[in-house]
Amino acid sequence: MEFTTTLMMSTLVIAVCASLHLYGAYQDRKWLFYVFKPVTTLSIITLCWYLAPELNDYVWLILLGLLLSTLGDIFLMLPKDRFIPGLLSFLAAHVAYIIAFSIQLELTYTWALIVPLILIAMLYLTILWPSLAEMKAPVFVYMSIIVIMAWISGERYFSLDSSASGYAFIGAIVFLFSDATLAFDRFKTQFHSAYAVIIVSYYLAQYFIALSVI
Repeated sequence: MEFTTTLMMSTLVIAVCASLHLYGAYQDRKWLFYVFKPVTTLSIITLCWYLAPELNDYVWLILLGLLLSTLGDIFLMLPKDRFIPGLLSFLAAHVAYIIAFSIQLELTYTWALIVPLILIAMLYLTILWPSLAEMKAPVFVYMSIIVIMAWISGERYFSLDSSASGYAFIGAIVFLFSDATLAFDRFKTQFHSAYAVIIVSYYLAQYFIALSVI
């Protein structure tokens, strides 16, 4: 009961922090925007720490990925554009997640997962490519890494068939969606609700990845 109560209360705190950040973004309340973006991710880190039954290599790598993501959050919310440092922070976070998802995994190649991921990535790059200008190489590398993360998380789930690996797979797929929306809004066509879609899916992705330490 204590575990369930703590999980529910922590989830509520994360949801409230994320809502305050979004409110600050859309109502131009800058202090809410700046404070609650990293606070939300730090709340997810705290939950991850609490949920872990032991601090093994997997848990440390997930925590590292979350901390690097917090750094990326800070870079991306600064008034002066810090897109490249933010991109590199999240790139490093995804690498940490890939290494974590590879632990105790006998790698297989599930083509029913690999082919759709590659096709979706190629289609998306084709749509974005004319608008990327000097960002072509960074976006290509970043998209390749996050697709690999989604693939490895899927292989882990198919191999272990556990709720924890399932949470990681959900988180990776939702992260892919969040970053795809961010790229579309930044490089192709901006739309008013984009930030809400990006930030809600982003926090959901990190939340599910944090749950994978259970």
